[in-house]
Amino acid sequence: MHNKRKVILTVLSVVFLLSVIMGTMACAPVRRPGPVQPSPTPQPAPTVPVQESARAEALARKISDMDNVNSATVVFSGKSAWVGVDLAAKSENKMTNRMKNEITSTVKKEERNIDKVYVTADADTVTRLRNIARDIADGKPVSGFIKELNEIGRRITPSTK
Repeated sequence: MHNKRKVILTVLSVVFLLSVIMGTMACAPVRRPGPVQPSPTPQPAPTVPVQESARAEALARKISDMDNVNSATVVFSGKSAWVGVDLAAKSENKMTNRMKNEITSTVKKEERNIDKVYVTADADTVTRLRNIARDIADGKPVSGFIKELNEIGRRITPSTK
């Protein structure tokens, strides 16, 4: 008899809870969609990084045309430029002072607002600069790479000629 009471009480409790839940849902107001808010007008992407990236690519092509340089990558930040060069095999992968000075002169001639030019032929550093230049060309701000550029700059003596 005691088990029958437990079963009956359990069944009644479940029925009561279900009726409360269903009653609450039935009494809930119907939600109707409100007025559609117009989506914000997309703002045009800033053109400064795109223009700067195009200038850097043009300068890299000019540096690539120099003797003993296979390819070059240029990144601008403020009044500084970082130049990574892949040297031709005949140069024995050695950056001479003459080459460094020629690259520095070319950068400063083309970009008059540049005070410091960091030039490197180190393969790892050149790869880092290529990745940064690619990300900037894809629209990422240069400010996101300042820490990395400063680290690269600490390893390279800048040319201020």
